[in-house]
Amino acid sequence: MSSPTLHPLLRYSQHDGELGHCCPLLWDLRESPRTARHVSAPDRTLSALELSQHATNPPVSLLRVTCGIFPQESWVAEAQNWLGVTVGNVLDAIFETVNTQITYPEWNQLCPKQQDRVNIVFDARWRRFMDAAQVRERGVLRSDCVLLHVLFAGLSLAPDMDATYLLTLKRPKR
Repeated sequence: MSSPTLHPLLRYSQHDGELGHCCPLLWDLRESPRTARHVSAPDRTLSALELSQHATNPPVSLLRVTCGIFPQESWVAEAQNWLGVTVGNVLDAIFETVNTQITYPEWNQLCPKQQDRVNIVFDARWRRFMDAAQVRERGVLRSDCVLLHVLFAGLSLAPDMDATYLLTLKRPKR
């Protein structure tokens, strides 16, 4: 049986598409999925209709997303919808996964050099906010652990893993 086809908005391409992007979606994983925009129309967020479209054809009720840059194997985003997983469900699952506070065991599995790098990103993040103390109190998030690789660059089917897709991330251009 063939694998479901991924919605074009979510699809990674090794070839640069519109405006040099490998995915038609512009989205910083640290921000709400409702801020996701089209590469072709960066001033316009995705519509409710676009977010409600099925993530695959034919629709699936479960879609897993993993990423090689995640330092922990347990950081798998799972989008579930018995009516068929939508584009919005996938973005929400990724957002929830990367914006979760890391646990002490997860922190302790990072090497000291990686912990130093994560601390730099964490410090820069909480200092940007007006309510910096409240943000700092929440602690290190998984999104801090991916360092500067915070832009969604698309999904591709994971080989030999049922209903699992690989998330590609990229760094913002300076």
